[in-house]
Order: sequence, then C-alpha cells, then structure tokens
Amino acid sequence: MATKTRKPRASQWGEPTREAILEKLSIGKSLREICSAKGMPSEGTVRGWAVQDVAFATQYARAREVGMEALGDEILQIADSQEGDIIKTEDGREIVNHDAIQRAKLRVDTRKWLMSKIAPKKYGDRLDLNHSGSIETMPDAAVESRLAFLLGKAGAASVAGGEGEAEPSKPTGDV
Repeated sequence: MATKTRKPRASQWGEPTREAILEKLSIGKSLREICSAKGMPSEGTVRGWAVQDVAFATQYARAREVGMEALGDEILQIADSQEGDIIKTEDGREIVNHDAIQRAKLRVDTRKWLMSKIAPKKYGDRLDLNHSGSIETMPDAAVESRLAFLLGKAGAASVAGGEGEAEPSKPTGDV
C-alpha cells in the first residue's frame, strides 16, 4: 500500500493579513485582541509564523517594540485625563469619583507592568549595583581577639580559649 504525500497547503492568510496584524501590534493592540476579530487567524497561527519565518519574526519583534512606545503614550493620556473624575449629584454638588480614579490607576499600572515584562531592558526597574565607599578589613589579631571575646560570652571560654564572661542564660519560657 502506497502512502500519499501531501502537498503543503497554501496559507489562506496572505501578506495583507500579516501586514494588518503588524500594524495593529505597532499601535499597542494585543495579539489576542487582534486575532479575536472576525477574519483573522488564531494567535497560535501568528505565533507559528514568528517561529517559522525569520523575516516575519523580525517584523513582529519590531512591531511589538513600537507598540510599547504606543502604550507609553497611552499611559500619559490616561494619567492626564480628568474625564469621569468628578460626578455631579442630583442636587448639583460635585464629588470625587474614586472608582474612576482607581480604574485609571489600574490601567496605567497594568500597562507599565506589561511594558516592563515585554521590554525589561528599556522599561524595567533598574538596580544600581555600584558600590561607593570603601571596605575596611580587620587585622588577623583583632579578628582573633574579637572571636575569643565572643566565645567567652557564649560560655565556650574554657573550650576555645575565650576571654569574655558568659552571660547568664534565660529560661526558655522568657522571650
């Protein structure tokens, strides 16, 4: 029995679809949002293209990078907007809408978090690991003298040559 070899199936998703996806990614849309639209391929399909096609992978990475800039712009817009921050009551008083303010804070924080995870070198927290100052060392004789003193305080003077007086121990119930 002969086995049939299948021809690779032509993709139903042409270059215009790929370009539309890259364009939407570059304005900060999520891949999930893009792929949930009618007539778009699944997320898995698009991620497969990024794995299998080096040219698309490069374009995809660049679109994501540009999309992070768009999210940064969105953060400024959300933070600067005062829409919904004040509510007028039926009697004409103006009160602060804490729910709207908290929602805006959540939107900003979510975008900042996402940016720090997708592009940590550019948007992540920076740690300053530089040391300024000096590290001083003790001469061996001073270290030995201090050690002997502490051993004595611990009650090990007779065993290890400690010099300090042992502190009285407290009953285990008193802390």
